[in-house]
Amino acid sequence: MPILLDGNNLLHRLPKSQRCRSAVRKQVLEVTRHETMSLTVVFDGPPPDGAPARELLGSVTVVYAGSRSADDVIVNMLPDGPAAKQYTVITDDRGLADRVRDRRAKVRRLAEWQGRRKQKPRPTKFESKLSSHDIADWEDFFAGRPGED
Repeated sequence: MPILLDGNNLLHRLPKSQRCRSAVRKQVLEVTRHETMSLTVVFDGPPPDGAPARELLGSVTVVYAGSRSADDVIVNMLPDGPAAKQYTVITDDRGLADRVRDRRAKVRRLAEWQGRRKQKPRPTKFESKLSSHDIADWEDFFAGRPGED
């Protein structure tokens, strides 16, 4: 399942001291290090001086949108028709998320992708409303032992 990540969206979620494209690249490479996923990070704007518009880093590809918006590049990377359902776009940008869903691709929020989503509360342990005598009767019944009357 190919994954497209809104690079600028992630960049602006980082602490101010880490807000740079190289920090995003580092985080993406760290998260995907033990995964076998194909992930493309798309940034707004041109690449850094001397860097190509498309960098291949193993299973991670970094794309710079140049004069186009990263949102437009991401949407245009989605295939037409049912094949788009196999793609996931990671973003918190509502406008982009709506456009992606219109193309039938999946959307995941950044926190979910980073593994920081809130855990669903676990169901509480089942507590029996039966008395110990009732439980003994049922145990005897299922064990094939007739109970005392």
